Amino acid sequence: MRVLVTGGAGLLGRRLAADAPAGVELHRTWRHTPPTDGAGTWHRVDLADRDATRALVGGLEPDVVVHTAYATPAGTRDIVAASTHVAEAASTVGAGLVHLSSDVVFDGEHAPYAEGGHAVPISPYGRHKAEAESRVATACAGAAVVRTSLVTWAEPLDPRSAWVADSLRAGQAITLFTDEVRCPVRLDDLAAQVWEVVGLEDRGGPWHLAGSEALSRHELGVLIAEHLGLDPAGITAARSHDQAVPRPRDLRLTTGRADAALRTPCRSVRTLFPPSAASGRSITTSSS
Repeated sequence: MRVLVTGGAGLLGRRLAADAPAGVELHRTWRHTPPTDGAGTWHRVDLADRDATRALVGGLEPDVVVHTAYATPAGTRDIVAASTHVAEAASTVGAGLVHLSSDVVFDGEHAPYAEGGHAVPISPYGRHKAEAESRVATACAGAAVVRTSLVTWAEPLDPRSAWVADSLRAGQAITLFTDEVRCPVRLDDLAAQVWEVVGLEDRGGPWHLAGSEALSRHELGVLIAEHLGLDPAGITAARSHDQAVPRPRDLRLTTGRADAALRTPCRSVRTLFPPSAASGRSITTSSS
């Protein structure tokens, strides 16, 4: 099977390459971040360039495209247009498509959200992701749309977790919300489930691949701090509800389709961040 992974130098793209099943001929794209490993064959392309994207996909003729690439500063260009071009190119060569999306396509007021839930985004990033989902579904019949949550890893820390750790080490106060709830997912579990979706014949439609436990942003920050032996007192608790700019607050996802069809379970991210001896706390499994 020939598989093209867009965003191959990103967090998920790198893990997908590391965990590629035997028999996969892997190809990966990059634009700004130069490749740092030799897994698969690299291709530099700007996916917002329709002609360049079609030329790449048309030349490779992959069996499946896994579209993980995105960038938030120019979402119309690098999320909506790029996703549309990838879907169009995949459809043209008859390739399957697994499109990575996000829980932020929901408004956060009607959780938990099932796979068939109607997208009602309230943030710019959410609106870009929701529009990309719609365009992908139109351009590539049978595309799988994978909605996930906060992709989390401990060694090395994912960028969001690293920001928490670096801020605390530098003595910089940070604020995290107690009422903004997500289902953070372990990077390794997400990659394994994505590969399982790639291998299915009946993969089309929405999938929710998310962690087994809902945690607030504040709870996750405290977990990270205590795992690293840092003082979580540097994390100020606040409420998203009190902020001037609305944010989706409760984005819990149900994962019924994945639970029924996939072998790999998504564990709680607590398993990534056991407290250090200095924290004096034990691991708990209670949900927030």
